Amino acid sequence: MKKVIMILFSTLFLLLFTACDEKPEHDPLGTFSAYQEAFTAMDFGAMYDLLAKESQGAQTREDYVKLYMELYTGIPITAARMESRMADLDLRQKVYGKDSVKVPVNLILTVQGQELTYSTDVKLIREKDEEGNTNYHVAFAPDLVFQDYKKGDKILDREAGPIRGRILDRNGKVLAGNTDVLWVGMIPEFLGKDKAAAVKDLAQALGISEVYIQGRLNLSWAKGNVFVDVMKVPLEEQSKLDDLTRRHRGITYRKVQDRVYPYGSSAAHLTGYVGLVTKEEYAKLQPLGFGLDAKVGRAGLELLYDEVLRGQKGVEKVLVDQNGVEKRILTGFQTNRGQDLILTIDADKQLSLYQAMAGSAGTGSVVNYKTGEIEAWVSVPAYDPNGMILGIPSIYYEVQSKDPGKPLLNRFTRRYAPGSTIKPLTAAIALDMGGFDPEFTLELAGTKWQKEAAWGNYFITRKIDPLGPVDLEKAMILSDNIYFAQMTLEMGEATFRQGLQRLGVGEDAQPGYPLEISQVANTDTMNSEILLADSGYGQGQVLFNSLTLPRALTAIADGGKLKSLRLLFTKNPVEQKEVLSEATAQKILGYMEKVVADPQGTGYVARMEGYTFAGKTGTSEVGSGSSAQENSWLTLINRDPQHPSIVTMMVENTKDLDGTGLMAGKMKTYWTSLPQP
Repeated sequence: MKKVIMILFSTLFLLLFTACDEKPEHDPLGTFSAYQEAFTAMDFGAMYDLLAKESQGAQTREDYVKLYMELYTGIPITAARMESRMADLDLRQKVYGKDSVKVPVNLILTVQGQELTYSTDVKLIREKDEEGNTNYHVAFAPDLVFQDYKKGDKILDREAGPIRGRILDRNGKVLAGNTDVLWVGMIPEFLGKDKAAAVKDLAQALGISEVYIQGRLNLSWAKGNVFVDVMKVPLEEQSKLDDLTRRHRGITYRKVQDRVYPYGSSAAHLTGYVGLVTKEEYAKLQPLGFGLDAKVGRAGLELLYDEVLRGQKGVEKVLVDQNGVEKRILTGFQTNRGQDLILTIDADKQLSLYQAMAGSAGTGSVVNYKTGEIEAWVSVPAYDPNGMILGIPSIYYEVQSKDPGKPLLNRFTRRYAPGSTIKPLTAAIALDMGGFDPEFTLELAGTKWQKEAAWGNYFITRKIDPLGPVDLEKAMILSDNIYFAQMTLEMGEATFRQGLQRLGVGEDAQPGYPLEISQVANTDTMNSEILLADSGYGQGQVLFNSLTLPRALTAIADGGKLKSLRLLFTKNPVEQKEVLSEATAQKILGYMEKVVADPQGTGYVARMEGYTFAGKTGTSEVGSGSSAQENSWLTLINRDPQHPSIVTMMVENTKDLDGTGLMAGKMKTYWTSLPQP
């Protein structure tokens, strides 16, 4: 019995001694976690220290760090992280007790503000150190450096041509950018007897004439295996072209980079478009690295900011394999890309405003009355700037230039008589500077008035007889021309002119896009009471561009503070100045609210459930006699402080239409297209 006890005791002692003598095993998840942290910190030296013996034996620490540094600074990668694709519990069950294991991960690399994500594995190997301790280390793999990277790959510098900067909206949406398009053409040598059928099918697919294609093939240089270009089409046409190339060997296409305008006609007069350089332009641009196929701005922001956008000759880093074959451009055109132009425009509002105004000729804007930022700005009708790039630009331009709707005409840069939309400004000036009594009551029957017989056959007219006394509030609600004419005569030309100037009329305040400058009159002195009276209700010689009214209304909408409007995005605070007392601004705003809310108001038809609008309608007369026309205006201030905006629309040639109803319908179309408050 004693012998059995001794054997058991000895066995237990041996097991205990053995357990105490066994070297502790390193936690494999600890190694993986440390590797993750080092990768996120881009501490490549720490990553090397976690490599397996074989991996460290294949390259020195200096070479390993240099590899990462050259690649990550050359691309450049500004941030990196590694995420396991397995839950922690599953990962523990997979890892423990294995000699080697692959941990599936995602590598997320930030390149130029964009995240590049790809999947690979981190292989952990169990091995013993010189002291006999068991540890887990990472087996190096080229994919842990960069996607598709292979041993022997190199980074080379090469000259790069200029790349045009983009035009972006406030949220980073591309209004003008560079992307792949398809350059369609034919190879004469491969056409043979199939030529007639190939030309016919290509013409039908592209929507162009066979004569045009045949003309391209008849050019003196169009021989042999030369690529004879026909036209460029969007990338979306590729499947149709693939079908053609299968049927006709002589039809082919190439993918090339070109300028594309994703929002098309809705932003056409803002972005403008680019066109091929002339000989004279090329002579100046060629020393800067531009080729014969370079394009420069021809209209809009593309023209106005051409030098900013166009880019310059530079150097780019390229990843090549051991044979020198290019695998990837790494730099993202850091040194040769032109500057991006970031606008205050909201592309979604821009599109909504354009669609709301479609079918008419005119202009519209959305202005934030707190920041002065232009959030949408359209001219209708408009051309599609993609037509100046894709298809046959010369033919497209000719068609647009002959269109009676004049889609090439940028109406938001031009001046128009503001009609009755000027009345809130006239009233604000009279109250704030002219000492006008808002309780003044006009008791006048009928729809026409003249100050004196010396006016001859000229009368100020109003649309309806109010059938009773009219004070300032009622005059605003009814849009009474006679009341505002008398108000303007009472305050006098000097006060009226000075007041409008305080509200920005006549000021050369360009928002980043040149506009015709608004005016009070053609000359510095009117020398006519009739002209002054007419000016008070927006006729006479008063002319506003598309932003004159919304800019002036920022003062009425925001307690008397007039904003400087801007189109180019900046974090700098808005420039503003006090031009009206807060009391006057609030009073006029209240009147404008009743224009929409009061059943007698000229803007009552524009009211909308869920919104509190302050607004003003307007009709301006253009020309005289049988050629006389009318333009209709409507401006609405959204009183919601969370959405502080002024939406203004003007439509031409509405004499034979219900102008107010037309404008109200377009306004409602715009507002209902936005997320509801």
